[in-house]
Amino acid sequence: MAKIKCPQCAHLNDGKTTHCSRCETPLPKVAFKNTPRKPAPAQKANQAFFRRGQVVNQRYTVLDLIGRGGMGCIYKVHDNVLGEDLALKALLPQFVKNKMVVDRFLNEARITRKLAHQNIVRVHDIGMTDKGIFISMEYVQGDSLRGVLEKLPPGERMPVRQALYIVDQLCVALEYAHQYTIHRDIKPENIMITRDNQIKLMDFGISKLMATQTATSASMIMGTPYYMSPEQQRSSRDVDARADIYSIGVVLYELLTGNLPTGVPRPASEMTRDVPPALDEIVRRCVEPELGKRFASVAELRAAIRPVLQMLDEGKDGMRALSHSPGASIWQRLLPPRQHALAAASIVAVLLVVSAGLWMLERWTSDITAAAIDMDAALVPGQSAQYMEINAMMDTVRAHVASVGTLDRTQRNWVETAQSLREQAQVMAREGDAAAVIRAAEALQYYLAALMTPENMVFVPPGHVAVDNETLYVPAFFIDRTEVTLSQFATFSLNVEDGWPMLPQMQQAAEHYPEHPVSYVAWFDAQAYAAWQGKMLPTRAQWARAAYGDSDGSDVYPWGEDWQADSANIQTEHTRSVRSFSDDVVWSGCYDMAGNVMEWTRSRAGTANDTPPDFGDELLVCGGSFLYVQPLRDAVARPFETRAADLGFRCVLEIALTPHHVDKIVAAAK
Repeated sequence: MAKIKCPQCAHLNDGKTTHCSRCETPLPKVAFKNTPRKPAPAQKANQAFFRRGQVVNQRYTVLDLIGRGGMGCIYKVHDNVLGEDLALKALLPQFVKNKMVVDRFLNEARITRKLAHQNIVRVHDIGMTDKGIFISMEYVQGDSLRGVLEKLPPGERMPVRQALYIVDQLCVALEYAHQYTIHRDIKPENIMITRDNQIKLMDFGISKLMATQTATSASMIMGTPYYMSPEQQRSSRDVDARADIYSIGVVLYELLTGNLPTGVPRPASEMTRDVPPALDEIVRRCVEPELGKRFASVAELRAAIRPVLQMLDEGKDGMRALSHSPGASIWQRLLPPRQHALAAASIVAVLLVVSAGLWMLERWTSDITAAAIDMDAALVPGQSAQYMEINAMMDTVRAHVASVGTLDRTQRNWVETAQSLREQAQVMAREGDAAAVIRAAEALQYYLAALMTPENMVFVPPGHVAVDNETLYVPAFFIDRTEVTLSQFATFSLNVEDGWPMLPQMQQAAEHYPEHPVSYVAWFDAQAYAAWQGKMLPTRAQWARAAYGDSDGSDVYPWGEDWQADSANIQTEHTRSVRSFSDDVVWSGCYDMAGNVMEWTRSRAGTANDTPPDFGDELLVCGGSFLYVQPLRDAVARPFETRAADLGFRCVLEIALTPHHVDKIVAAAK
């Protein structure tokens, strides 16, 4: 019978007991069998601290709780002085001592109070109670744009005219706001639609005043990843109004198609029949990575939208060919009109990938998911735009690999595998097999891996993994061989611009146990470190692929399906140095995935794919720890602000298949 050590008093208890016989502390659960196990319960949601009917500051009568997040609550209140209903956004008491959170909270009030516009939610005042801080603001009767989208029936899209009307009003709001500030967090959640269809922009909490030259240390990760421009993903400090224009383009594309323009996005007009091709050029100029090619101002963007709105108002369908225009899609420029649909059917769909603080420009990665390809459509030999583009990139990388003087054995193996996959892709393309695009993309990833070889990371080749009884395809990536250590996080804390705070227990542990994994890190701590390294947190699928996504890998423990004592530092009093347990090594070469500390991912709980996290969301945590036994296949949900003695992380480096990214890798390898 296994013994269970109490995390409070270290007393060894019988394996059948649930509470310590000495101090009554609940004991960690130990899973010995290869059977599905319910995830550990998530931490209890923050409770509202204002009650209905309560009078706050002898002025505001609380009418109802209308919103709740990880940092605070929003109430509908009646202002007994002004005699009108307002919204009260209150910061939860436990965050009042967190300078970063308070600065962000108050920044919203300071900035929005300077703005008086019919399309911007007006902030009235800042107040304090014995329990915390609150902001009183205009109460908007309506719904957020996100709420409107979520209420659409499955497969239905917002009418193009309505989408353009929303974006047009959004431009009006920002044309005024940009005289004073940059919003930096344009997304459907921050766009309110009133009952009379008026647009109200809200949440300027991470804005930057044009005249202000300082920013908080958290600015590097502020914003919502999928809607952030490439320059904001690198640094939120030095952005201008064109960052908001990029976000508008993402919102517009989402309204028109129901998707986000990640990877190599298909033009909206090819995805939705009612979208005029003229909008493809507008979206493209909004989300253009190069600042100089983007719209210079929202006024310029609005001027480009007006003719399309007029055309729709006149009842024209707008389906005019743009195959000779500079903004035409790559498929329209390279293929005859009859081949557009055929080639598009062979293009791989987009994999949604994230990093919160920072989803890099290289997120523009092709989705290599076989299920997303129309396998009945024949590939036009030599004509598929994406197949041609991938082969051109492969020629560039292959030529550089050949010029490299010495490759080690691992690099040579990757090159040989790449060559074999490329030959397979060529045969498949000649036979009209649409999956040739997948095979060519895999070959390119192996070639790139031979050039990148980042230190202390392992290459995880493209392949499949089972997650919650669903088989997923995961493109290639690099992942840290070990968890991030205390010494590595301390280096980040000292060297990142403006510094990054470490808890006292983390600082003390870093001095005495530098090679132990860092713990007590909240999700945003892990995200900030990853961004500083130019990396990302792994998705749950990536973590699972690295842990057990091989035919020889066990999805229970690295050493197999049966429990073995002392194979990892589970049920001990503290962490150990990384790489301390030779049995805790998975097929990919990663250490400590079963023990030491549990690990943050960037995958949000309760979603089928990786969508951007927001305040109050729960993120999935993988792996076991020195306190908690968990099979590799399982994950638990944790609120993003959770800090625990056995909660750390490791990072990934993804291989984006774009010419820009390939050129960067080749240049770095020279």
